[in-house]
Amino acid sequence: MGQIDLNVAAQWLKESIDSCGLPAANLAEMGIGTNERAIVTGNILEDEKVMGTVHVAFGDNKGLGGTVEAGIHLDGLILRPTLEIDGQVVIKEGKLLLK
Repeated sequence: MGQIDLNVAAQWLKESIDSCGLPAANLAEMGIGTNERAIVTGNILEDEKVMGTVHVAFGDNKGLGGTVEAGIHLDGLILRPTLEIDGQVVIKEGKLLLK
């Protein structure tokens, strides 16, 4: 995979959210990938299931049973995250620590 300039990506995300107003900044969903057989393919619907990844989405969540209508829904994937929940590290550098 190619390198991503985080400054450019952050600017694009900010501009995308700003163009749709405050509801676009809503954290619409977050999930942890738990499928050890899944691989990153470039299709977010598959990639978000890869073991040890974290995916987040901003904006509209009505299709997920939520109440926020934002006119935009942006998904993103973190490949080797460290995630802490309530003081407990549950993923460290992409390794799921929960049993």
